[in-house]
Amino acid sequence: MASSVKITDWTPEYYIANKSDCNVVLESANALMEIPMLNSQPLDNFKNQQLIRFRGMIQDMHNPEYYFKQYEVKNIQTEMLEVRCGMYTDSVKCLPQEEILLDSVQNQSSERHTCIVISIPGLNDWAKEKKKQLHRLNARVKDSHKRNLDQNDDKTVEYFEPIQKKERIPSIQSSEKMDTNEHNLEEDCILSKEYILNFPIPIDDGKACIVKTYEDTSLKLNEIIEVVGFISLDPFLSTIYDGEDETMTKAEMNVHHPPASLVPRLHAIKIIHLHEQTVENAPQIMSKAELIKNDLHLVLSQLLFGDHLAADYLICHLLSSVYTRRDYFCLGNYPLNITHFPAMKYTSFTKDLYKFLTLFTEKSHFLEITLDTLNDLALSPKKDYECNRLTSGVLQLSDNTHLVIDETGLTTGQITETGRENYNAIYNLVNFQRVTYDFKFYKMEYDSDIPVLILSEAKSFIPCQNQVVLKIDSESESVYPEINEIAEQYLKNENRLTNIRSYLAAVRKTKFEFNEGVTKDIQNDFIQLRQTYKAVSSDHLHALMILARLLSLSYGSNTLNREYWKEAVRMEMERLSRLPEKRQT
Repeated sequence: MASSVKITDWTPEYYIANKSDCNVVLESANALMEIPMLNSQPLDNFKNQQLIRFRGMIQDMHNPEYYFKQYEVKNIQTEMLEVRCGMYTDSVKCLPQEEILLDSVQNQSSERHTCIVISIPGLNDWAKEKKKQLHRLNARVKDSHKRNLDQNDDKTVEYFEPIQKKERIPSIQSSEKMDTNEHNLEEDCILSKEYILNFPIPIDDGKACIVKTYEDTSLKLNEIIEVVGFISLDPFLSTIYDGEDETMTKAEMNVHHPPASLVPRLHAIKIIHLHEQTVENAPQIMSKAELIKNDLHLVLSQLLFGDHLAADYLICHLLSSVYTRRDYFCLGNYPLNITHFPAMKYTSFTKDLYKFLTLFTEKSHFLEITLDTLNDLALSPKKDYECNRLTSGVLQLSDNTHLVIDETGLTTGQITETGRENYNAIYNLVNFQRVTYDFKFYKMEYDSDIPVLILSEAKSFIPCQNQVVLKIDSESESVYPEINEIAEQYLKNENRLTNIRSYLAAVRKTKFEFNEGVTKDIQNDFIQLRQTYKAVSSDHLHALMILARLLSLSYGSNTLNREYWKEAVRMEMERLSRLPEKRQT
């Protein structure tokens, strides 16, 4: 039985022999927690073919690769034959006195799917798994690991890491030749470490893995997954072809077959789709949603210079998430543009506010837009045909990554073609929640769910329907630095902070139903709104309905009643009344 061996001691061979029992064990959350996590430890702490976990975002998908699912080996001295399994490893193994029978009828070729998984972009410090892994890999284990890799005098290993374009059996190479090849590869490498890792935004201690899957599983670009699998760390992995493959450029070889010390291979035995996971204690959190919202509102209203309306809108924005799409309508999307804050007096305001938002949100990114960055940044992912891979852009982020755009440094000037493309990319993200991927000969739009908050002194240069002009309290403005310190102290209460985080996550996953009993109120109030503000259009009805939905959820209600609808209308009328005359849209 699989339970007779500790999960941390599983090997590929053991898993194959006890697959059914092992899969039962993998259903236990407690058992999974025993498996060491690659994200939080250096590669040196792991040994080749160790069972590990890795949590990350699918950054790219490659074509399937071919491999020997099973192959037959003959002992030259004894004439004995043995069929071996090639799953969950990058190599087929032969002892010096053995040979692989390439034409054996026992051989079975198969294919496995490969994708590139990187550390989650924008993951805030508190959301990273802080639990220290049990460091059982002491010096003895590390020495044993080193001997396994370096002492190859008792066996020869034939490394078989097939390329995607065609099935190919590499020649057997001695360890001495492999060492030389690895050295030459490092000398001739034309790509930087940063280019190979291919992160859309900088990630502290970020990692990338080539994940290989054997079971049919539905994977999506930019999805967050947790992979449980056997890691390949052998230094010879990047040298198996010795530059003999004429179908691949040198750059493509370096990208698809990087050193395992930089990009390890991970052979998956379980894929966990993290977006499907429920929020722990969600019912309890929703039962006290109003109390938690009051805590969050207190902090945000003070950080926004005493503006309670802006705090309410910001809370609704933080809770927003796309729940359905109809053509170009993206229901649930609620971008927000906060303007008219004292940017000259308090130049750090945007960064200060973002710092607090990182305490609440699991994933976020702060994007400063200046004329130079607008003209130079690579926002959209692009296909690199020379390396045959997708090169990340800043907007290649996973769902529910809160993007905060700071426009306070934006000045007038000449916009280049890249600048116009970047403008269009931000515009499509803000208004339609779509990111354009550039495949050179054509472009493709991918759905996204990235809440966008724009901070600008006046109305944003990116059209955003929901602009909130701050109504600044003079007393709050005069003691703004002290307010930041008080807010920090207030949030040092771990229970309070944990509740706010759980509240934002639980509300976002709560199912909502519109109460048909308020339909008449909605119709009458919207007619009145259009009579008061001539620029209000039918599009505003969608935004107002989304606001009412988010406001109801913020109080812990999963249905819209008359009270919350009236409150949403009141908020919207006050927001519109603050806009400059020509801006009341």
